[in-house]
Amino acid sequence: MKPSCLYQSSLERSLIGFALLSGLFATLGSYLIAQYFALSIVTSAGFSLLFLGIYFKLFIRTYKKVINSFNRNHAHLDAILNEDYNQLVKPSYQAGSIHQLQQSLISLSEELFKKKSRYDQHVFLVYQLIEHFNVPIMVLDQHNKLNYANNAFSEFKQTQWQTLRYSSAEQLGLTKQDAHWQFSDVITAQQWQIRHSEFIEQGSCHQLIVMIDITSALRENQLQAWQQIIRVLGHEIRNSLTPVTAMAENLAVKLTEPRQVQALNVISERCNYLNEFVTRYGDINKPLALNIVEIDTAAFLKQVSAIYPDTEFSCIANATTFKADRTFIHQVMINLIKNAIEASTPPVKIALSIHQQGRVNCITVDDNGQGLANPDNIFVPFYTTKQHGQGIGLSFCRNVIEQHHGSLSLANKEKHLGVIATILLPV
Repeated sequence: MKPSCLYQSSLERSLIGFALLSGLFATLGSYLIAQYFALSIVTSAGFSLLFLGIYFKLFIRTYKKVINSFNRNHAHLDAILNEDYNQLVKPSYQAGSIHQLQQSLISLSEELFKKKSRYDQHVFLVYQLIEHFNVPIMVLDQHNKLNYANNAFSEFKQTQWQTLRYSSAEQLGLTKQDAHWQFSDVITAQQWQIRHSEFIEQGSCHQLIVMIDITSALRENQLQAWQQIIRVLGHEIRNSLTPVTAMAENLAVKLTEPRQVQALNVISERCNYLNEFVTRYGDINKPLALNIVEIDTAAFLKQVSAIYPDTEFSCIANATTFKADRTFIHQVMINLIKNAIEASTPPVKIALSIHQQGRVNCITVDDNGQGLANPDNIFVPFYTTKQHGQGIGLSFCRNVIEQHHGSLSLANKEKHLGVIATILLPV
């Protein structure tokens, strides 16, 4: 540990020390000159004091100018540190080292101002892009509190993001582990992934967090796995059904006993049905040739409800039109309504509604049935709770809606028995 110094060198002390020493020698020199010209002691002393006063007056003036120059430079540097590039130092001298230093500071401020302007434009562009993305994006400040978000984030949180501003990451359901952001809720983490990066704004580090819905990707992988299984099973089933069907048909021609012929016809019929089923399911996830048109909501609800005259419908249309393929959306609605009727006990009451919700049109089918016994498996191929069901209806419906770039979900009602099927379609 270094011992503390009683005297610390500085520019001010150096100038004052130099002035005192030079003033002392100059006064002594003026006194000796006066004595050389045989002036009296009083006159010599007066002459020396006059010279000393003029000297120190000039020194103080020069001292203040030099120190003020450095104070201005210091203020300029403080402004640069605070990213205030509009405050420029006023040159104290027209030439020399201090002039060069001040000109360098001015050039530095101008260059940093240009770079900051370009960076601010880039940051502004980032915020503009964030607003136009249809995935939830938010920006956390240096304290990991919400600073900005887009409309998709508001829809994700089901509230305006401004009401959540300055909420901490923990309050928003986020945790950071090993420099990676994650959802604290396990269910949300299974459906969403987080991508994040950092950027500097106004000298502070901000976190850019993008939330990606991986449900479709997971479902696509699931569908590919099912398609692979279907291809293998379909091949084996067809290879087995073909000779069985041929043998049953040949035997039915040769036999004359009615009961035996009937049994063989049943075998042949079920073989054909199974073969058709495998073929149909192999096609339901193929791309559809959609013809997207404007559909009148009131007329649409009237048409689909008229198919089931024995069912009591209540129809609400808060949106005038919506866009979809007329044929396929009718088929989806018929399937959902049919499921609702089969799951309900008389008197069956179904509520249909279409309304615009932000950037999507929302179509709902609300029934008063017993609800879903296992909602996690409703879209799993071949899964069915019906005695004669095939387990492909809802899978087909979801495929149709997703090829419209929309989504289909079914959920039990919270306060009453029944299910709400919700279709979201882009506006």
